[in-house]
Amino acid sequence: RAAPQGASAPPERANTGAAVERAARLLFSERRLVTHRGEDVAFYSDVLKDHVVLINFVFTHCTDTCPTQTAKMAAVQALIDGPANRNVRLVSISVDPDRDTPDVLARYAASFHATPRWTFLTGTRRDIDDVLRRLGQSSADPRLHTALFIAGNVATGHWLRLHPDATPAVIAMQLGMLAAERPPNHAHARR
Repeated sequence: RAAPQGASAPPERANTGAAVERAARLLFSERRLVTHRGEDVAFYSDVLKDHVVLINFVFTHCTDTCPTQTAKMAAVQALIDGPANRNVRLVSISVDPDRDTPDVLARYAASFHATPRWTFLTGTRRDIDDVLRRLGQSSADPRLHTALFIAGNVATGHWLRLHPDATPAVIAMQLGMLAAERPPNHAHARR
């Protein structure tokens, strides 16, 4: 049954949306990180909240999978350029914050033609390690980081792990599907 015109979401639906946000804030944390643009950001509130995200893990002196995976992110960036995906963000997190300063990441981002929707993150070893742990990616050795992509709609709590061999077109399609989802407090509007 559709909600009457102008009616707000039933309390249980509104609470579900708030509960998803509280859980996401706790899960991802507000660790302070630094972007490749030198901006100090809170990981959940400033990077993830209200977005569909594609996350990968890199270190700039990698000569193995990182350049390949970052090139794939660049290809996805080109495929999602449009109004239907205006809420989609790309996030690359350095697994080697001791070497990957904001300046180093800025040069790396520029080499892959990163647009404003793509953020490269670094920070203190403690903060980066906490974020990596929360994303299931902690490793003492940067060379052992995963090549998996993590995609998710933060508002709905729907998350996917995408295989590193997935094509940019498949990844972009998954992001489009995630972007089409509505948060729990908007679910009544679809009925």
